[in-house]
Amino acid sequence: MKQLKSIIMAMMAMCLFTACSSDDDENIVDSAWTEVNVLRIQSDNGKASMGTMYKSGETYNPPHCYIGKGIVYNDSNPITVYHMQFGANIKGSDVFNMLNISFESNKPMSFSNMKTGDTFDSNQFHAAAAYTPTWTTYILIQAPALSGKVTVVGTSKIGNKSYMTLRLSDLRFDAIDHSCVYTVNGTVEYEIWDIHYE
Repeated sequence: MKQLKSIIMAMMAMCLFTACSSDDDENIVDSAWTEVNVLRIQSDNGKASMGTMYKSGETYNPPHCYIGKGIVYNDSNPITVYHMQFGANIKGSDVFNMLNISFESNKPMSFSNMKTGDTFDSNQFHAAAAYTPTWTTYILIQAPALSGKVTVVGTSKIGNKSYMTLRLSDLRFDAIDHSCVYTVNGTVEYEIWDIHYE
């Protein structure tokens, strides 16, 4: 009986060791288990960081989104471009202080066109993570997304405010000093601001 007990304990220890080893090698981050408005940031060399979003009324921008438009020039010809912007400042992370996602179109855009389950690959939007060395310099150093996906989780209304929730899956950004690549995962609830057309 003692021998059987020892064998079972040894097998359990091996299973635990194997499971830990496997997780460490793959660095799998499941964004479905991440708390809303919390980002998990993992580097390809093992560094991990968590970041949370500011809340309404705090010093820096909480997650918000809006639609605007601007003018770009193609061979001196003005072209109207519409932007659907999702932005937020990040606190508590020593990697990135800001994350912006932008969709562009040559036609007017609407949040009602973003349906639950819609998934967009990084070639369908622009994303940039920013880093400020110190808050007194106000110099943002941005890293564009290398790859990743954004999925519409849904919309909601709380009081007179409307929100759109996005799941960020494996958004990859080069480190500011190019020492590694960071992968960002999380679910973010963005307050929908008024449409800002000129």
